[in-house]
Amino acid sequence: MQRDKLILLNMPDDDLFRQFCSILKTHKYRVTRAVTIQAAVQKIIEYSPDLIICSHNFLDYDAYQTYNLLRRTTLNCVTPYVVVVDNYDSDEIMMGLELGVDNFIFTPLNEKRIVTKLKLLFEKIDKLKAFERSTFEKLFVTSPIGMLVCETDRIERANPAFYQTMGFDKNLSLPGLKEIFDFSEFPEQQKQFCRCLKGLTNDCTVSDVQLKGGNEYRTNLYISNISNFVVNRLLIQVEVRLDQTANSFSGNDQKVLSETKQEQPADFELTSREYDILKISGKGTPIKLIAAELGISQRTVEKHRSNIMRKTDSMNIIEAIGKVYGMSQKLQDT
Repeated sequence: MQRDKLILLNMPDDDLFRQFCSILKTHKYRVTRAVTIQAAVQKIIEYSPDLIICSHNFLDYDAYQTYNLLRRTTLNCVTPYVVVVDNYDSDEIMMGLELGVDNFIFTPLNEKRIVTKLKLLFEKIDKLKAFERSTFEKLFVTSPIGMLVCETDRIERANPAFYQTMGFDKNLSLPGLKEIFDFSEFPEQQKQFCRCLKGLTNDCTVSDVQLKGGNEYRTNLYISNISNFVVNRLLIQVEVRLDQTANSFSGNDQKVLSETKQEQPADFELTSREYDILKISGKGTPIKLIAAELGISQRTVEKHRSNIMRKTDSMNIIEAIGKVYGMSQKLQDT
């Protein structure tokens, strides 16, 4: 409902702020304000607004510079960002769209147009979040790589592949991260790991980490912020190094390893860039964030994904991921 939506107004101009407040509060939106970059960062951290509207001139920065600064620090990749402009300039508009700005509001303000734009933006973002959660859940369950969903150092969930790797009973509660990963040999790795768990870095890789317990394998850990799917949570992918599993597995485990090897990426004549985009898409990352991570436009990402689906003869990117990584049937059955 609208009354649940919080909008951050980055506006040093008092008159413009009052105009927006009048319109938004009439339509039951909640409003908070920032007049400096520092205040905007603090508001985003403290309140996690559902949408941001920024005046084109934001003190020492314009709206695009502000967007870049917020995106690098605190801005969630799926939070709509709208810019207020005084007149229509096609070059400026195109620049903003390529950067990742979601929409524009022109002055003088038109209440009906503003409310319609916000309604459509919120409908779009709600559908995107629902789709991303669904995609994440499918990949989480079917992935042959062990995965953990954590809140700081507490494990909330593990996927079937992780239970299989560790030999844990699914009916028993999971231990803490300190009972699973051994950093005693490499203290620097532990510092890097802890920094990511505390949110000081969004994504990181920690290599050659030893697992505790019966299966003392060496693993590579890939840690990602998944706040898009589950609020304030991290995803840890636990990839057992293959150079040791061939000697470590036996019996039924050897059969599992053999099946996993068969699930390595098939050759669909994809380019290296297309494989990069497919791999990042497999984490459930939205197009906007893929573009930011690779330093390309959203349109280029969409074109690459279209080529991937064409080359793999897939109806959507999930099916393409399944075909390339050998999980097609599992994804369809989920």
